[in-house]
Amino acid sequence: MMQPIDPHTLFSIFEQGDEEIYREHKVEDVLNNPYVLMGMVLQGLQNYEIMDMMYRRSYPEQYKRVQGIVQTKYYSRLYSYLTRIDSTKFEAIYSIGESYNCQDILFGLETLLYFFENIEAYEKCAVIKQYMDLIRENLQQKVASLDNNSYL
Repeated sequence: MMQPIDPHTLFSIFEQGDEEIYREHKVEDVLNNPYVLMGMVLQGLQNYEIMDMMYRRSYPEQYKRVQGIVQTKYYSRLYSYLTRIDSTKFEAIYSIGESYNCQDILFGLETLLYFFENIEAYEKCAVIKQYMDLIRENLQQKVASLDNNSYL
């Protein structure tokens, strides 16, 4: 008989992930870099999708019972990375909108937004929306800059 799936430890390998590696190499200050934090969110979403798919296929009945708990825990962890980024501005040196594809960022943030809307965690939704608005503003500024330069 198979062990029951523990929703609190299922994705624990990813919970330490990047943070633990940075600490082991004594470069914790990188964990305050908005570029790194957004990368951890985006990578975390991809990791979750892969692990979720694997568990749904391999342990469909068991995983179905804990899937919601696992997703809430994991997405809350990713949200905590977002809260460490200053959502009022991006420092020019860490311009997330230029470092990552804006559409990828928006898709990832929308995934989080929809999840937290479904569980009615509206305070988190408001914070996520701030980031989405900031990315869209950054994208619009880039497009406007390109349009202005094309006339020169």
